[in-house]
Amino acid sequence: MGIFRLILAHPQHPETPRLVAEHLDPAWLKQRGYEIARTLGDQAAIWATEAPGQTSVLALRCRSGHALSIIAA
Repeated sequence: MGIFRLILAHPQHPETPRLVAEHLDPAWLKQRGYEIARTLGDQAAIWATEAPGQTSVLALRCRSGHALSIIAA
């Protein structure tokens, strides 16, 4: 069992993502990501799986331009 990380990328600085949280349970990080998306004004954000070969397990794109990703550490 590994550690998962929730990463937030700002729309103006996508090249410098910020670590938001680490947890053993990706479902906990998924819920935290929904909470962050709601605070950014996106009530209808939906997690999507990334293409094979990507480091992300799940990705969420907010209407504000922010991007959240859950990655396996």
